[in-house]
Amino acid sequence: YAQACRRLVEGGMVETLDVLDVLKRIGDEALRAGDIIHRLRALVRKREGHRVECDLARLLEEIRPLASVDARLHDLRLRFVFHPKLPPVLADCIQIQQVVLNLIRNGIDAMVDTSPDRRTLEVRVTPHDQIEVQVSVTDQGYGISETSEKTLFEPFFTTKEAGMGLGLSISRSIISAHGGRLWFSRNPDGGTTFFFTLPIASEVGDD
Repeated sequence: YAQACRRLVEGGMVETLDVLDVLKRIGDEALRAGDIIHRLRALVRKREGHRVECDLARLLEEIRPLASVDARLHDLRLRFVFHPKLPPVLADCIQIQQVVLNLIRNGIDAMVDTSPDRRTLEVRVTPHDQIEVQVSVTDQGYGISETSEKTLFEPFFTTKEAGMGLGLSISRSIISAHGGRLWFSRNPDGGTTFFFTLPIASEVGDD
């Protein structure tokens, strides 16, 4: 959002309402970042997250604008596909949104060298085995080598020059704490799909 605001100013397309809107979005995302840090600190300290019954489709719609900015900056198409009848899950909204954003950004990074016509990232949410909801993030990137596979979810492992190697490790910890699983598979036509599941709210309540 800051980059978009700067481009508006540099291009002489300065409209007060547009700039105010972008500045509001920057403020909102700064607050979201602070909330994310607070929740991650709580996770590290093994505290229980703030979990509520929620609709995953609505939850991911909230992060679509931010993810779309990332996609446009990297010249790729971002597609969200939601099953029309999703059962609610019991989740810490901020933590689950952060997991999905992390998977989206990993997928974007993986497609830096992908030809423009194949540069598509898909986020799909579907019911799974009648007791879970499954989220998948599919890219058309360079894939994951067998060497990387063994340490992919370990803390501080990364293939990125500027990465810290904590994203997937923290994401798996978050999903595990919710009673779900996080894994990946290689796509037949190239690229990778990351999956994670969350128990539906009624299943959590019955335990």
